[in-house]
Amino acid sequence: MNCADMTALIGTMDEESVEDLLALFVGVELTVRCPPRSGLVMLTVKDSFETDFHLGEVLVTEARVLFRGCEGFGMAMGEAPRKALARAAVDAVLRCPESTAIQENLVARLKQEAVTLNRRLAESAALIASTKVNFDLMSGA
Repeated sequence: MNCADMTALIGTMDEESVEDLLALFVGVELTVRCPPRSGLVMLTVKDSFETDFHLGEVLVTEARVLFRGCEGFGMAMGEAPRKALARAAVDAVLRCPESTAIQENLVARLKQEAVTLNRRLAESAALIASTKVNFDLMSGA
């Protein structure tokens, strides 16, 4: 799992899990370069003809932090300053070339979160699959 995948996991975490993740940074020297701030970004999607379509603007929160000379950037959808800070902090720590205990703790915690997310997605897929109708098996009277 690469750095981008790990920081993306934070966007799927609930507030309690984000707070648990931020607790790992207690005692870690981080400098907030840009505190969380809200903004709008254009959401672009591809239509059925593979042409870009501007769906509209989305509210996001962004933040930047510095850890041992490595800058981290975090963005979260909606008004989510703690998620943006968590993503920025994780990004900065994982970009740092020197191995640290906080890196190991973060990787372990985020791998655990990935397992939880995959389990939730599998449960959701199973629930959706149970409602699938097979029209080929339906026959008229």
